[in-house]
Amino acid sequence: MMGDVEAAQIRIIAESNHVNRVFAAIAFGILWYDFVLTLPLEVERYWKGGRSWASVFFFLNRYMSVLSHIPVVVEFFLAMPEPAAGRHRVTYDDRRCRKLQLYHQILAALTQCIVGVLLMLRTYALYNRSRKVVYLLTSICTLGGAVSVWAIVSVRGLHVSSFQDVAIYTGCDLTLTEKQGYYLAAAWSSILVFDATIFVLTLVQALRVGRTWSHSLFYVMLRDGTIYFGMLVICYLSNILTYILAEPVYKGVSTTMTNVISSTLITRLMLNIRDPKLLELPHRWPSELMDIHDIPSSDE
Repeated sequence: MMGDVEAAQIRIIAESNHVNRVFAAIAFGILWYDFVLTLPLEVERYWKGGRSWASVFFFLNRYMSVLSHIPVVVEFFLAMPEPAAGRHRVTYDDRRCRKLQLYHQILAALTQCIVGVLLMLRTYALYNRSRKVVYLLTSICTLGGAVSVWAIVSVRGLHVSSFQDVAIYTGCDLTLTEKQGYYLAAAWSSILVFDATIFVLTLVQALRVGRTWSHSLFYVMLRDGTIYFGMLVICYLSNILTYILAEPVYKGVSTTMTNVISSTLITRLMLNIRDPKLLELPHRWPSELMDIHDIPSSDE
């Protein structure tokens, strides 16, 4: 018979799951609706072009986000029984829900890594293929990746036990402890630092250009980058703040939304930069076109 403690735990988990499911449903709706909406543009601007590093990472970001979130749907919305263990608690590594949560954390890290590569390629073009910019961004990205791996491993190392049948009543336990929240906030902070660096580099170029190139491809790239960062900084900050300040019920509720929005926005940015109308605009130097024309991904 269920005790008062277990009943209280179910209520907390159920409340957390409800909030997470609302945010997740909105996120998945944005992801798959935008995929269908932009599929004709993708066919026109990427399927018919040649192979390039930009196109390779575009497709990787695009289809990894669309397909790899299916297990996340299971994590959020499917109530599942845990492996039978009699009256004993199930170990952390044996829990299906914890494995799905680990998968979700790894997916979030990979998504941000691919988005980061696309932003690096774009910034590389804005700076006329400057190696100094590549070295700077690669260093920050590597450090951020190390922080993210450390955070995921640390979160997984924190044993969180709940009674065996909780997943039957509520679905996966999506609550996070205060310490887990701190670790994940550190991971997202490193991503925010990387995006802030991209924004500063973009802004520096914008200030150099002024109004001289206000109707050029360069200007379009600067404009899109500014809009992208402005929206993403809101998502990242909300993520970090919920991990640090929110109650366990609400920690990380915007993680899926942030991943989806960042992936969707970078897709839009890459589609927009290959708009055929932009080819008619003046450009400052040939490297700006690396986001439009195909740069071979390997020596041919």
